Amino acid sequence: MPTDVVTLPAVAESVPDARRFIRRCLIEFDAEGAVDDAETLVSELATNAVLHAKTDFTIAVSRTNGTIHVRVHDLSAVLPRERHYGPDATTGRGIRLIAALALLWGVEPEGQGKAVWFELDAGGSSALTPGWDDATVDVDALLDSYDDGKQDPQAGVRAMAA
Repeated sequence: MPTDVVTLPAVAESVPDARRFIRRCLIEFDAEGAVDDAETLVSELATNAVLHAKTDFTIAVSRTNGTIHVRVHDLSAVLPRERHYGPDATTGRGIRLIAALALLWGVEPEGQGKAVWFELDAGGSSALTPGWDDATVDVDALLDSYDDGKQDPQAGVRAMAA
């Protein structure tokens, strides 16, 4: 399973660099159908790393059969959570976006920080339809159902199915 990895600094210019990196990787992995969704999600996670974690972050991307796996690791142990802002807010929708577009996604403690990962169909979102209605998904409840790793830093995978 080939994996491409890049580490970027916690600066705004890293967000478009992250999008270019994921696009290049998916083209190399013959997964052009997943590029738009992958760019959207990597952009969200890179922005979170820059704004919230304020640490360098590492993106690892690989393809196994028909699935693209993307992992974004930063050095903040604070887990992401869904925010509830007004309809005109320009922030706070990232976790719901990941839940809506990814086949699977999760958060894991990793080293001194955490990794947020997601999987996409290599053929793109039109290849699969999510098995749930967005209005019925309670992302906060999904995240709350997993401990934050403080009791057991090796606390296993936190995976959520889309």
